[in-house]
This record gives sequence, structure tokens and C-alpha cells, in this order.
Amino acid sequence: MIHRGLLFWSAAAVATAVGLFAVKYKVQDLEEKIDRTNQKIVESQQATHILRVEWAHLNEAERIERLAVKHLNLEPASIKQVIRLDSLKPDSSPRRDPPLPSPPRTGNDVPSSSVPGGGRVAAEAGSPSPASAPSPGRSSGPSTPPRPATIQEPATTGPVGDGQSAAVSIDEILSRNEGGRR
Repeated sequence: MIHRGLLFWSAAAVATAVGLFAVKYKVQDLEEKIDRTNQKIVESQQATHILRVEWAHLNEAERIERLAVKHLNLEPASIKQVIRLDSLKPDSSPRRDPPLPSPPRTGNDVPSSSVPGGGRVAAEAGSPSPASAPSPGRSSGPSTPPRPATIQEPATTGPVGDGQSAAVSIDEILSRNEGGRR
């Protein structure tokens, strides 16, 4: 009985010693790697400092001016080279591009205030979530918020005057665009 216990504890001691030596050498390897990495960091910082000093030297105003005078052969602009901007434009009247159409509205445009439980992310991503799913008793119509009743549009002609803005209702704009069909 004593031989088995002695054999077991001897094997355990040998295994522990081998394990400790293995861990010791791994720790030494990792410490060497850390030392090499720290040395590389210091070298990189020194190289960065040298490059910044060199960059500051190369960007000195006097040095750049001397090089420009030496190599570019620049001359002052003459009065014949200066013209008015009006003479470059073939059409002197200001041109106003029509506004771009708004993107089509979908059911995914639900603001977070109208979605119970804060399901804005799921609604914007296009994936249904229990928070954004319609209740069984409600209609399944579009859930986009209502558009504002009036918009500010600059009036170029009409009774308001030039350059002033007038409040125009959406119904008026749609009736003008659709030829009176609403």
C-alpha cells in the first residue's frame, strides 16, 4: 500500500515540476516578447519625432519661398489677366433648379415615438419586431407620420413679390402639379 501511495505522489511531484518549468519558460519567452515590443515602440516614437522635425523644417515659409523663386519662375499677375466674373457667364440671369423629389415613403419610416417599446432599430432595418408589429385590432395601413400642413416656398412671381416667401398648402401644390385632380 505504501508503494502505491509513494509512486502516486512521486509522479505528481515530477508532473508538477515539469509543469512549473514549462510555465517558467513560457513566462520568460513572453517577457522577452514584451521587451522587444517595448523597444520597437521606443524606436518608432524616436523615428516619428525625427520625421516631425524634418517636416517642420521642410515646411518653413522662407525655405518654400526661396525654392519657389528659384524653380518656378513666377511673375506677378498683370491687369490684362484680371476680368470680371460677369463676362465669363453666357447667361447673366440667375438660374434656379427645381427641387429634387422626396424619396418614396415606406412603412419602415416609423419614428421611435410612434413605436411602442422603442422598436425604431427594427423598423429602420426593415425587419419586423413584436414592438413594431400592428395590433390585431388595428388597420394595417401605412404607419408613416402625417406631413406638415404648410411648407415655406420662395415665391418668384405672384402677389407676394420677388424673393419673398409665402406659405403654400400641400393641397395647392398637389392641385397645381396634378392639373387640379386631387
